[in-house]
Amino acid sequence: MRALAEVRDDPLTDDGLLLRRPQLSDAALVLRGTHDPLVREFLQAVIPHRDQAAAEQWLAEIPELLWQTGRAAYFTLEADGSAVGWGELVNLDPTQDSAEIAVWLLPEHRRLRTAKSAMRLVCRFGFERIGLRRIDAFAAADNMPSQLTGAAIGFRRAGYRPALFRSSRTQRLHDAVYATLVPEDLC
Repeated sequence: MRALAEVRDDPLTDDGLLLRRPQLSDAALVLRGTHDPLVREFLQAVIPHRDQAAAEQWLAEIPELLWQTGRAAYFTLEADGSAVGWGELVNLDPTQDSAEIAVWLLPEHRRLRTAKSAMRLVCRFGFERIGLRRIDAFAAADNMPSQLTGAAIGFRRAGYRPALFRSSRTQRLHDAVYATLVPEDLC
């Protein structure tokens, strides 16, 4: 696994979607995403930014810090020149050459084709640029769209974890389906 600070970060594309490093101009995307009820329900630790200036400050400080320290790789997903979603590789583990993926899209872009491209791009970055050998995904047991999207690009269900994570919106504990992907299975 290569250190994130040494990895090429030029954009990747797939089926009209572009994966790139976040920019300050993505503040409106981040602001909307952190206030989106589904993003907040099915992802933990999503704290809504109070306004666009707070989202800009977060973008100026956090993604680059995590990238440089090798803790996480954050991405903006873009279609037709507009930011439409967010992708992450977190819990990077150099001893296992593994990471965990998270992806969300703005409501008007939540289609299977777009979601598949988004997940595929983040996984390609992990496999091709970082040299990961495994990417894990955890989806709430009641979040069937995420599970189906993962399965559509090759993730294999590997387990079930009761009360694994807490919703950022309702604080409800969600059971999770655990799935994993290796480079040879990415489709």
